[in-house]
Amino acid sequence: MEINLRVWLVIQQITTLCVAKRILGVFPHFGYSHFKVYYPLLHALAERGHNVTVITYIHSPNPPEFYEEWLLKNEQVKEIVSLSGTWPSRSWGNLLKEYLLLHREGQSSCKKLYESGFVQRALDQHLIQPYDLLITEYFNSDCQLVLPHLMNLPIVGFSSCLLMPWYYERLLMPDTPSYIQSEFIGYPEPLEWYQRIENFLQAKLLALLYRFYTNHCDNMLINSYFKWLFPDVNSIAKRQTRIVFGNQHYSLMGIRPSNQQFIEVGGIHINESSINDRELPKNIKTFLENADQGVLFISWGSMIKISTMPNNLIKRIVAVLLRFDVKVIWKWESDKIPTESEKFLFIKWAPQLQLLCHPKVKYFWGHGGLLGITEALYCGKPMLITPIYGDQFVNSYAVKNRRIGYVLGYLDMRSSEYSLYAAFKNLTRSGYEHRAKEFSEMFRHRENKPIDTAVWWVEHLLKYKSTSETLHSYAVELNWFVFNSLDAIMVIIVSIVGIKKVFLGEGETYKDFLFFLFLGVLILYSFFSK
Repeated sequence: MEINLRVWLVIQQITTLCVAKRILGVFPHFGYSHFKVYYPLLHALAERGHNVTVITYIHSPNPPEFYEEWLLKNEQVKEIVSLSGTWPSRSWGNLLKEYLLLHREGQSSCKKLYESGFVQRALDQHLIQPYDLLITEYFNSDCQLVLPHLMNLPIVGFSSCLLMPWYYERLLMPDTPSYIQSEFIGYPEPLEWYQRIENFLQAKLLALLYRFYTNHCDNMLINSYFKWLFPDVNSIAKRQTRIVFGNQHYSLMGIRPSNQQFIEVGGIHINESSINDRELPKNIKTFLENADQGVLFISWGSMIKISTMPNNLIKRIVAVLLRFDVKVIWKWESDKIPTESEKFLFIKWAPQLQLLCHPKVKYFWGHGGLLGITEALYCGKPMLITPIYGDQFVNSYAVKNRRIGYVLGYLDMRSSEYSLYAAFKNLTRSGYEHRAKEFSEMFRHRENKPIDTAVWWVEHLLKYKSTSETLHSYAVELNWFVFNSLDAIMVIIVSIVGIKKVFLGEGETYKDFLFFLFLGVLILYSFFSK
């Protein structure tokens, strides 16, 4: 029996090795919160026997056996926003500053990726043992797409946030600004006419900037390392992207037009076992045990130091919170705390998911980061959100539009104590608590867990070579004129005008001649172009 068991184990190992694939992951962005979304999938694939090699800045905790890291160095995560002397707004100037910041970060990360030697190392490895698939982040640069181009690999994209405006075209997904809000703004629904105009201009401008500025810089960088190569990363992405995972879910972001290439896996980073398996720090545990009236948990993430707010504003927040019958756990970075009241517990590090799912924690005040909002949604907690920059505005208004929380603008908070008091008073309404629990159930109730869905699609793509064909439409290579059926529309217009001339007997004029000449040129253009 023991011999048979050993034989069976050997057979199982051989079978695993036979079906195992080689996967290359490239994640050049340095943000930990981004990689926190990606590594559960990479770990799961390695645990299933696939050989997973990952280029990243972030060391992965407890990596499985077939998981190999190539760690990029010398990149420090910087504090993006200090609240001491500035405040956020959605002005066009700030919008462009934020975009250019993303662009510079992307180009800096790309240079470090190429300087690390890992690109050449991956190419050398591919010659010895070919990779089967590339998984990469779709965020603020595409310089890494030279690898699937040279290796002829299918691409699996992954977005840790709501899909950026510049990726809709690659997936042939409609980006309809009349109701699909841009990544960088947020409004209550439905949008007013002036909001639709601003939304349209922002979405289209940013998509054009990315296509003709950022992608151009990506191409120039690649060409500086591969002199003989003249790639267009946008064309590579269109030709070789097979699926894109998005860290979003309709229960929060609402319904959006999609296709088979885009797969929602919102909440993929949430590990249910970590909620109950880990022991809370003693000071937090004791504080919660003595909080019979409930707790408000405040955390503005790792990229914003809430302790840099002006002192008078911090005092105002403390004074308002003391008026409510609730205790407060506050993620606070400074050694100097603003109050010694026993109603407050200030901590430098917070086990966020455990706290949000704790029955004593009743409310959450965050800054609009998608991970925090997703975790609060998962745990069914009403939210007060104060967005500061980037996608936090669209995330915040997603909460407001689902009526599971309230948005408190930073400028409003600074302007009056009443707005602060009204926001907390509004948050404690029973309606928010009921809807938060209802939406939590909706968020959790799925055919499969997000991680299982993602693993299934990757292995489906690896198993069937024809999947690469069926998940690619020739339409991505059509020019805008043909894609939007303007050639067909022009033929119809010419036919109508021609019939009108014949049956109404109108004489042709010089303007008519120019009109028909213009239409003829457009039609010929559509015939002789892809």
